Parts: sequence; C-alpha cells; structure tokens
Amino acid sequence: MTNTRQHQQPVQHALDAADQAILSAQHAQHKLQVAISEANPQSIQSAQAALEQAKHQVDDANEQLQTFNNEQYGQQLKQTLEQLTQASQDIHADHEKFHTPKQIR
Repeated sequence: MTNTRQHQQPVQHALDAADQAILSAQHAQHKLQVAISEANPQSIQSAQAALEQAKHQVDDANEQLQTFNNEQYGQQLKQTLEQLTQASQDIHADHEKFHTPKQIR
C-alpha cells in the first residue's frame, strides 16, 4: 500500500499543478476581458502578460502530465489533459483576438 501511495504522489502533484494552471488560465482570460471592456491600455497589457504566464503554466502542466499518460492512471488523467488542451486553445484564441500593438498610442 505504501509503495502504491509513493507512486501516486507524483501523479497527484502533476494533477494539482494542472488544476492550478487551468484556474490561472481562466483568471487571466477574465482579467483580459474586464480590461478590454474598460478600454484601459495598461490593464490590457497587464492582462496579456498574465495570459502569457498562464500559457506557460498550462504548457508545463501538460508536459508533466504526458509523462504519466498511460492506462495505469485512467480517466482522471485523460480528463485533465483534455481540460489543459482546451485551456491552451482558449488562451491562444484570446491572445489572437485581443492582440494589441507593441506601441500603444
């Protein structure tokens, strides 16, 4: 039993990191939408930076989970990977949709 628990700890850590990355992505997307609705260039830039950071978190979590992606860990891992993929796609879409020029006039 102890041996099984020890093997599950890295997987649980990876799942926790993935959940945190998904939440960060959702928060960054919300922050960007609020900034755009307020038409505040500084807030938009800050939100885009948060979105970029969330993208890195999602990518890192996805990579970490891929190392455990096998039958042993089952449905929870598959679901989390799908959520990470969706979060990554959403971040990319928001980044493209709300891209501002480097120089804001």
